[in-house]
Amino acid sequence: MSALHEIQSTVQKTAEAISDVLKIEVEIADVNLVRVAGTGQYKEQCGHVMLDGFVYRHVLNTGNTVVIENPGYHDLCHPCPRRGQCFESAEMASPIMLEGKPVGVIGLVSFDPIQAERLLDNKEWMLQFIVKMAELIAGNLTGRVIDEIPVQPPLNLDNLEKDAIVKALAEVSGNVRSKDKAAKLLGISRATLYRKIREYEII
Repeated sequence: MSALHEIQSTVQKTAEAISDVLKIEVEIADVNLVRVAGTGQYKEQCGHVMLDGFVYRHVLNTGNTVVIENPGYHDLCHPCPRRGQCFESAEMASPIMLEGKPVGVIGLVSFDPIQAERLLDNKEWMLQFIVKMAELIAGNLTGRVIDEIPVQPPLNLDNLEKDAIVKALAEVSGNVRSKDKAAKLLGISRATLYRKIREYEII
């Protein structure tokens, strides 16, 4: 269990408070890209691995805050099976750092033009705010033993897309119509999923 999962209740309350104030959805993931907390549609996905967490993986690897003004078309979105048809309108993600190591990511996510405008028109203030919220969450971890952060290999965008597809297929394995369910999890058509399975030679 990750350090953030140990304080999941506090992290969830923090996410809800931020969302109430900003009127933007919030999600928080640990170093393994497991969603620890979320609001809106993300609340139901807590405890699950983020199959499309390419931006968050980049934040964990670099320790840098990222702003995605045009989700689905940004370089970091390239490996995502939903690229070009993302349901998010804008996103901002910041690392949660403890003792100089990333232990998670907090993201502000907009799903409509009004939320995106709110996020991007106040970008500088939002950047400062999200960094402070990451520090607040990290403050709740002080004194805890942090598991060693796994060393991530350099980003290979094709490998990330393949990994997302493999994870989705594993999540629904054994289910009737598993490929249909995997395609739905990934937010792509069944035909696209089959094409990607052939392309990446996934058995």
